[in-house]
Amino acid sequence: MVLKYTKFFSDMKKLVYLFLILMCFTSGNSYSWEKVPVPDSVDKKTKSPWNFFEDFENENVGRLTTNKFTTNDKGTGLKPFEIKEDPDGNTYLAVTVKDGWNVDQKGWTKETTERAEFEVKPKRVLGKEIWISFKKRLPEDFTHIDDRVLFFQFKNMISTGKVSPLIGLTYKKNGNRLKIGGQTGGNARRSMSQKEKGLYRIDTKYKNYEGNWVQRWEKFRSQYKDRDVDGTAKVTPLGEWSTYKIGIYNTRDNDGFVRVYKDGELIFDYNGVTYDWRGKYYRSHIRLGVYRDRVVGVSYPDQTIHFDDFIVVSDEKTLDSYIK
Repeated sequence: MVLKYTKFFSDMKKLVYLFLILMCFTSGNSYSWEKVPVPDSVDKKTKSPWNFFEDFENENVGRLTTNKFTTNDKGTGLKPFEIKEDPDGNTYLAVTVKDGWNVDQKGWTKETTERAEFEVKPKRVLGKEIWISFKKRLPEDFTHIDDRVLFFQFKNMISTGKVSPLIGLTYKKNGNRLKIGGQTGGNARRSMSQKEKGLYRIDTKYKNYEGNWVQRWEKFRSQYKDRDVDGTAKVTPLGEWSTYKIGIYNTRDNDGFVRVYKDGELIFDYNGVTYDWRGKYYRSHIRLGVYRDRVVGVSYPDQTIHFDDFIVVSDEKTLDSYIK
């Protein structure tokens, strides 16, 4: 009888211990984000493996501690990522780069970069349709630089070699240029010439004219640069939110597409092959943050960008229903 009671209490202690462990893993900031249901009308073969909505409202103010995102850590850990709160109670993620933080090599070159990016878990999305949205704000004290500052990228990866993003959103020329574009393919196992890259590039450039983004040109893969373009969008003032929407059909076939909207205005519209890399496809990444070039001997100012309402789903209609 004594042995039975001893075993009973021993088993109970184990159950209590297991319960406490589970509580630790399911409380605090390890919660899961809001899952977005995939409509029955969406083709299950092409649906996105990511379907979620994250508004950071369940995060505690202070350094980001959630396990939902990974960061491009080159030495600073989670220091660049901080949850902040507006006077109206809205919480958001502030991402900061400081001089010398997270220095990394730039592609095949000897040049270096500074970055602070966060991302969802990479997935295999070749042959999938993905719709992405996020809100972005440059603080009122934000200082632009006369160099590249990328704040979004979607990147296909292969098993070996160095690749460029399929699509990126980048400020240049002290914030007076907005470049949208990337590379659909190529040979990632060696350094490619600019002429070779031009066969795979999809790009457009906007210039700030008196508070409006005005499209200057666009070039899609082997086509000539087209200057007969008329894209426009408002330049969002410092301290105010803007909303970006990106649609991607990631495919080797000609029915692929990449579309980018800013505050409801279509500012990039490419149709054609979106994956054309030599080598075995591995996975794809969605990254947000601050990613800038680092010039030796030049000290750049601190730069912080705010992000909120990060959404990834399988179709445009569902995405539009979540965009506020």
